[in-house]
Amino acid sequence: MKMKKTEQLARIGVLFLILVFIVACATTGKKGIEKQTMLDMGISAWNRQGPNAAIHYWSQLKNNQQRETYIGYVDQYKKATKDLDDIVSSPPTKESQYLSAYNTLHKTYASLPATLEIPKPTAKKMSAMASGRTRALLDKYEIDMARNIITQAAERYGESKRTAHLLTEIEILTDSKNKENEINSNLKQIRSTENFYDKIDGYERAIISINKKREELKNRAADENLEESKPISYIDSGLKKKSQRVRLEMERTLRERQYSFKDRIGEEFARVPEGGKLGSMSLKETLAFQKEIKSNIEVAYKEMEAFNRRYPAVIDRKMLKQVEEQKKDLDKKIGQVEAEIRTAADIASRGKPVFPVMIGLFNPEKGGKKGDKRSRPAHLRGTIKTNSHYWWGMVSIPKNKLNDLVITMKDNRPIRVFGENTKSGRRIKNLNDLVNRRYKTGNSWPVLNAGNQLPSAKYFIVVPKGTNPKYEGEAVIYSSFITRVR
Repeated sequence: MKMKKTEQLARIGVLFLILVFIVACATTGKKGIEKQTMLDMGISAWNRQGPNAAIHYWSQLKNNQQRETYIGYVDQYKKATKDLDDIVSSPPTKESQYLSAYNTLHKTYASLPATLEIPKPTAKKMSAMASGRTRALLDKYEIDMARNIITQAAERYGESKRTAHLLTEIEILTDSKNKENEINSNLKQIRSTENFYDKIDGYERAIISINKKREELKNRAADENLEESKPISYIDSGLKKKSQRVRLEMERTLRERQYSFKDRIGEEFARVPEGGKLGSMSLKETLAFQKEIKSNIEVAYKEMEAFNRRYPAVIDRKMLKQVEEQKKDLDKKIGQVEAEIRTAADIASRGKPVFPVMIGLFNPEKGGKKGDKRSRPAHLRGTIKTNSHYWWGMVSIPKNKLNDLVITMKDNRPIRVFGENTKSGRRIKNLNDLVNRRYKTGNSWPVLNAGNQLPSAKYFIVVPKGTNPKYEGEAVIYSSFITRVR
């Protein structure tokens, strides 16, 4: 009997200890839960009932820094919301001030922990304010800044129909901007293309691409009910202008190509034998060189005709007529030069022919102004070992034109010019030097009013020995050398 009582007491003791342990654990656990959830309870209260509801819980936080921080969030929110209400009731008159005010408020709300939701009335006001600022920025084509504002607003204050519409508009604008960058990159490559016809093909593809992108932009805008969007209209207008500029650039390139045939033909007529051939070619070689020039001019002219057939819409008819007349005139002048070289009995005694043999303002240098032009130059060069060197050339000067012939040397040796063959110097004492030394400038020796002073349209140059055996010079026809000097 005594044993049973002892066993019962032992069992009761064990049960009591277990009960004490359970109660102790429960009590300890309850306190731990209270400490862990007090912050969360405040967050839940904020999100359900508003910031003021969180104060009850956060004021019980044992950690002083944590308590002050979270209660500070309530004060921070209240101050920002009061400022927001003031702005809504009395909006800034300047958009820059409105944008600055919004950014300040958003910075405050965005600094709150992400777990704290912005109450709907406040979020609605901030979303509306963000949408307004985004609209203003888009209308000024500030796409990147507008994107940042409305994206952050949608994340913090929730997405509305208005924000969704703005985000769609920004997506369209961004895509169009990226496509425009692609167009600009392609145009850069096109402009650096060396092959002319590949370049023109590139321009044509670019124009088609730009017009296609305009059509895509209009369709997307219509699908999203954004036909009245100011920045989309701005981009469309920009693409339209770009298409027009590219077309004008292409047409200008085509016209320059057409004009280049005229320059190319003129340059070919004025071409000089390469290397040491100038001044040393035989009569046969000189005639062959003239035939080569004529053949090359014919090739250039045929290329121009093929070019005109390929691009008839951009051809400058007036320029085409000028080139046709130019070719006929040059063919005629080449014939005159060849006839002079073939038939002149005194050809051997004239000395060396300059190249091109004939000069005049029929073949002017590029860039001259009206009334102040100069011909492409005829060249002479050589090395004098003993006696003077003799050169001859031809001019083409219309009647009653007061054009001047000017011989310019690279050194200061005195040049003489005659209107008749000097017979390699034998007749010089019986001839008049035509150089007007009064108007000599530097190393330039002018023959004024050359058309009247050169009866046979030929000039004969005497180059004397100088301090340097080597010499080089050029003969040029000026519309007025005196005017240019003055």
